[in-house]
Amino acid sequence: MFKVQSPTRVDLAGGTLDMWPVWSILGKACTINMGIDIFTRCELTPKTSEEITIESLDFQKNWTFKNIKEFLASGDKDLLFFQAHIKHWSPKLGFHIKTQSESPVGGGLGGSSSLSISVYKAFMQWLGGGVSDVHEMVRHCSNIEAFILKTPTGTQDYYPPALGGLNIIDFDFSGPKVQTITTHKNDFAERFVVVYTGKSHHSGINNWQVLKQFIEGDKKVESALLKIAEVAVDMKQVCLEKQWQKIPTLFDREFEARLMLAESFMSPEIEKLKKISEQIGAEGFKICGAGGGGCVLVWCSPGKAQGIRDEIQNRGFKVLKTLPA
Repeated sequence: MFKVQSPTRVDLAGGTLDMWPVWSILGKACTINMGIDIFTRCELTPKTSEEITIESLDFQKNWTFKNIKEFLASGDKDLLFFQAHIKHWSPKLGFHIKTQSESPVGGGLGGSSSLSISVYKAFMQWLGGGVSDVHEMVRHCSNIEAFILKTPTGTQDYYPPALGGLNIIDFDFSGPKVQTITTHKNDFAERFVVVYTGKSHHSGINNWQVLKQFIEGDKKVESALLKIAEVAVDMKQVCLEKQWQKIPTLFDREFEARLMLAESFMSPEIEKLKKISEQIGAEGFKICGAGGGGCVLVWCSPGKAQGIRDEIQNRGFKVLKTLPA
């Protein structure tokens, strides 16, 4: 049996910029995120027969097929993720695969990308023939996910499950370069709270609308993306120099730019949670992913995180028990 578990992430700055060709058109950009210990898992057990069995703990469903041809011919939409990944590997023998994601569906934590990395690594361990270079692995998985979603995908969500830690991803004409820092975990652990709004979001739709408008020359979208790019550059310096007191201001600047980018970024649940966070003394508020729902990152001064967790929980929101990974 091959067992793999991979972190998800909270994004700190520069989301959307990681979609090609946004960063190419801008000339350069950076995206910053932190891996968290909300994991996805994959267990892969080879068989000596051609039979394929799929077990999804998230869907609470099991499937059995006599061979890969029958499996790939299935029209069950819940199998699309598995079909795309397994078609990529085309194993000659059968297997049993079991998957699970601890991230809420549509949580904005990069759960599907993390699960893609978990499944990719499991098949790579079994069959070989994968890639050890993290950028190539990210490229493979993002292309597979684009095939599944039928929309463009970014790349930032694949680095935390592959590497963990705090990731500073710089994009230029030569492609992405990543700097992973593992020494800042305690600083984040005592300052951040991750909350699920109770409403899922669809990042693929939101990102496609933004990308389409940007390519078509929408000046408002272009201005918003440039502001997001400026925030990301400043966030990179904050993380490199551990100037954590500056993060709330950067979150505010990005929040304003995101509202310029798309009205769908906000939702009644997010608005309510933002007001609560401000009332109880949180210093910063960052919507994860493409917004409209999902999770938010609440930033606190050292020593106050637990009290803020308890108060938000008391107000009816689900606080996720998580630490940097």
